Amino acid sequence: MDTNFLVSALSISGLKIFATLLILAGAIYGFVSEKVAPDVVALLAMLALLLTGVLRPDEAFSGFSHPATVSVAAVLVLSSAIERTGVLSVVARRVLAPLGGSEFLLTAVIMVVIGVLSAFVNNTAAVAIFIPVVLEVCRQTGASPGRVLMPMSHAATFGGMCTLVGTSTNLVAHEFARNQGLPGFSMFELGKVGLPMVLVGFAYILFVGRWFLPRTQAASTDTIGQADPYLSELIVMSNSPWIGREVNPEKFRLDLDVELVGLVRDGRVVGLEEQPPHFAAGDSLRVRGALDKVLALAASDGLEVHRPEDRKSQDAVTQSDSASDAETPNSESAAAEKSVESESVGGKSASALRLAEVVVLTTSGLIGRTLKQIRFAERFDSVVLALRRRGGIRERPSTTPLHAGDVLLVEGSPESLTALAETRGFLVVGTIAQVKQRPHLLLITTLVLMGVVGIAALGILPIVTAAVAGCAVLMLTGCLPPRDAYQAIDLSLVFLLAGTLALGTALEKTGITTMLANGLAAMTGVTGPYVVLACFFLVAVGISELMSNSGTVALLAPVAVSSAAQMGINPMALLAAIAFGASASFAMPMGYQTSLMIYGPGGYRFKDFVRMGIALDVLLALLALWLIPQFWPLTAK
Repeated sequence: MDTNFLVSALSISGLKIFATLLILAGAIYGFVSEKVAPDVVALLAMLALLLTGVLRPDEAFSGFSHPATVSVAAVLVLSSAIERTGVLSVVARRVLAPLGGSEFLLTAVIMVVIGVLSAFVNNTAAVAIFIPVVLEVCRQTGASPGRVLMPMSHAATFGGMCTLVGTSTNLVAHEFARNQGLPGFSMFELGKVGLPMVLVGFAYILFVGRWFLPRTQAASTDTIGQADPYLSELIVMSNSPWIGREVNPEKFRLDLDVELVGLVRDGRVVGLEEQPPHFAAGDSLRVRGALDKVLALAASDGLEVHRPEDRKSQDAVTQSDSASDAETPNSESAAAEKSVESESVGGKSASALRLAEVVVLTTSGLIGRTLKQIRFAERFDSVVLALRRRGGIRERPSTTPLHAGDVLLVEGSPESLTALAETRGFLVVGTIAQVKQRPHLLLITTLVLMGVVGIAALGILPIVTAAVAGCAVLMLTGCLPPRDAYQAIDLSLVFLLAGTLALGTALEKTGITTMLANGLAAMTGVTGPYVVLACFFLVAVGISELMSNSGTVALLAPVAVSSAAQMGINPMALLAAIAFGASASFAMPMGYQTSLMIYGPGGYRFKDFVRMGIALDVLLALLALWLIPQFWPLTAK
């Protein structure tokens, strides 16, 4: 009986280990492929762990109440309070405007300013406020946004490495350590390694790295969309001279300098490889190319850019067909001049329609949903004319699920574009959100933030307690209404952390971390603990190049602590290696929201991140692996 029970227990344990590894592999594939939003991937992984019996409900959902998740949410609220005072916008305008004459000086000052701010304020908020200001300064002075925006984004990451509250990565590592009975990190302890990394990173970018970046033009109404190809949908009108012409993709490429990627007729995709079809009224052409070429094609007689059926176009009568298109006679003028004068419609005063590029952020709540599902045109009083995505797309823009970092070409009035710029989750390039100045709130908000930092630095209260208390003070004093505080919390990040923490718990519970630790312990006898430290750092760099850096720490931290226990290594040294490794990953744009934010406005391509980032990754890795053992000795204490 005892033998049978033992065999049964071992078989169940083996099945759970297999299930956990399978779920982990599926989650990593989901993070890398980006076919589903990262927070949804994490949530599905959590659900799979529940359904397979690997975790109990209290274990699976414990990530939502984990101090790491709560700390990150609280710091986001504190950052939002600082942003709400308008001080970041004032700093951006007053500091940057006089510096546009020298591109080097402009880049250097931006990096210093945003690096300091990001040590205490959420770097996403800081970068979002600085991007429109930087683009305006570049437009006025002729400086290249491609040479400025990526250094700014990387500087924001550098600044976050120096303090406990600077990035969610540090907070997750700290709170996991505390949860395991370890001391964690003090407020400025990470700066002992972070500050030298900042200095080396700044020097490399200013004197070497920025020369690998493209020299692009500042965004304006004349240069919108010239960086990467857009995908747009054009409709063949009923009286079009295109009707009856042979569909020839090669002619599109050679004569019109655009790619015809698809043809849809009556809701069905028409094959272009076999017998060439002929154009018919109502056909939907999906074309990809430089925006000026696409708009020039749209301006040709008989073709129009697809518009939603419920959009009331100026000077137009709405036409409804099977493709749900609304045609506008003045679209040719809009395409050629990128601005049209609209007449009074429904009692509204006339206004000029303009084009703007809109970057979709992870906080928009639209990730994974389509423009058609959210009724974008009706909701935001603007029309999406085209869509650009890293790696390209072939599907219809209006029915393509949105990804973080997607760039939408939006047509709307100045008022609607300004309102869109002030909407959470969107970055409207070239349109500066009109942030209300609230100087009377600045003193209280600054004192609260300083109080949180000081109390945590002195060890009076844990960072999670101090941060939550600071949020409460801000709400009680009226500096941040509860509704604004709740909106400041990035729920996608909360779900991502909760899901990856659940995966970490599963790795611990099933004994996978112990098995990995035993394997590393055997390796240590041959190579020494320093190699293990380097392995954790490099693995963290590699994973965070492809997925969220905070998720990387939540996933690797349990393995690091178990490995340290097995090998007699100081666990704080391994956690520091993971935290810095997860932050020091600059060769790809996927791991950081700030990189996705500057991707379109800077006119970057994927290779630009690789060319500048690989050498930066190597430099920072060598520096960190030299400094970490100096401040966190590998011998366990």
